[in-house]
Amino acid sequence: MGDSENRVRILIVDDHPVVRRGLAELIGQESDLVVTGEAENAQQALESVGKQQFDLAIIDISLSGTNGVELTEKVKSEYPDLPVLILTMHEELVYAERAFRAGARGYVTKHEAAETVITAIRLVINGHKYISRRINRLRATKL
Repeated sequence: MGDSENRVRILIVDDHPVVRRGLAELIGQESDLVVTGEAENAQQALESVGKQQFDLAIIDISLSGTNGVELTEKVKSEYPDLPVLILTMHEELVYAERAFRAGARGYVTKHEAAETVITAIRLVINGHKYISRRINRLRATKL
């Protein structure tokens, strides 16, 4: 596509090929978003970020070899301006807290609707934070 340089460039980091493909297809339906990189582990993700310019990294917490929180810390220490959105199966508040402490700007669960994931992406790339409704409810009951 000729207009890809005007679109938000996204890196997907997830160790499940089916998840990466589904997420890439979902994102690809949006005219302002494009997946320009995929990685299945932390090493591939760091290599990609070192070689290519991304506007957003979507990282799963459960990765083989390392976890997404550690990867987020590494990415943010080397590329502080790259926003990170965590997309995960984990609905526990402690994971969200760790992710935000590591520098993530958003936390969305894989149980959410596709539109919610797109909303989270747009909020995070525009400098806002996003936290899953389920996690927000857990946080509210904990207070």
